[in-house]
Amino acid sequence: MMRVLMLLLSVALLAGCARFGRLQDDIDAYQASVARMSGTLASACADCPVIVVPLDAQGQPLGYKVFEGPGRFEMMVDKSTRSVFAFHDTDGDLRYDAGEAFAWQPIAGGDMDAVNLNLRAASAQPAPGVLPQGSLFALRNRGPGGVEMQVGTPAQLADARFDREKAKLGMWQPVGFMREGLAGVYFLQPYSAGKTPVLLVHGIGGTPRDFEPLLAHIDRTRFQPWVFYYPSGLELSAVGTGLMRLLNELQRQYGFRELHVVAHSMGGLVARSYLNECRQLEECSYLRTFTSISSPFGGASAAQVGVEIAPAVMPVWRDMSPQSRFLGELFASPPPVQVQHHMVFGYSDKTVPLRSQLPLAAQQQAASVRGFDEDHMAILASPAVAAHLNAVLAGQVGPH
Repeated sequence: MMRVLMLLLSVALLAGCARFGRLQDDIDAYQASVARMSGTLASACADCPVIVVPLDAQGQPLGYKVFEGPGRFEMMVDKSTRSVFAFHDTDGDLRYDAGEAFAWQPIAGGDMDAVNLNLRAASAQPAPGVLPQGSLFALRNRGPGGVEMQVGTPAQLADARFDREKAKLGMWQPVGFMREGLAGVYFLQPYSAGKTPVLLVHGIGGTPRDFEPLLAHIDRTRFQPWVFYYPSGLELSAVGTGLMRLLNELQRQYGFRELHVVAHSMGGLVARSYLNECRQLEECSYLRTFTSISSPFGGASAAQVGVEIAPAVMPVWRDMSPQSRFLGELFASPPPVQVQHHMVFGYSDKTVPLRSQLPLAAQQQAASVRGFDEDHMAILASPAVAAHLNAVLAGQVGPH
């Protein structure tokens, strides 16, 4: 990972100021349009799904996020949010209907860090200042900042959207990547209720196409592969939050009961951030296993070099620095109780050193740790790794 990051930094510096200028413009645009909202959802119904809807000054919905029930909540929203509405969608029609419990709160001065919504019956509280009108379905693909997100879009690995140049765009212009409508979860075969989803998460500068050799070995009669495509230059916690939103929306739509996550390289950090949010918010009851492959859980010292010397700092560099708060909190708590983490590492990896692949906290929380004589990318084409993954998916690898 240090070699990869140093190469990226060196190439960028040689390219002059233009690339860093575009990066800074992209970061400025992101920070100007997106904010993180957090708080609590309270309700007398402990297991009723809650839909949270940020609203603009005219009361128009800017998007929504589905939560499995009351408790803590967190989501990325437009900075133009002026109030927030939450309701129990008892009939599952993505529409607020009279009689459904709700809560509404104005956002004063843009303060979104302590939003507390107590859902109650309409007869037990004053009428809200605004109500979202009509169905929210048209907003299911809308992400923060007005970008289009892919939610179960059919795709093939050969599609141009998965070209390496698009992956580079995701590093150096993450907002541009999202505005092109590239980010989201794609289905590599039609959805089938009889097959368990397996979500694959690529690493920095990667694309879903990196998993092509591994996908050739997954049993398509039992499992359906999905891929998560994201701008890898963005801060990792925001990517993890976005992944939760997309998967919760897909679960609401299709009702799948189990899902497995397989992540390569930095994708393992994205997936682990997602797991932490699942645990904190008591969500993702459908998640069963998380298999990380050659993931730099200990970070990369080259990322700190980029933070210190680059004309503009790629947000992911801050998270990948070994001293970052993000990495310090990554294994502060174990995964959700129903999730087994299976660690796969390459002991011939010339990109991510073993000390970064195998920090003690990660090993202690893992259900299994398995090493292979493979380099960083070649590990995805290893028949032995594919056989091990199939055993994990089949529930044949127990804690050891």
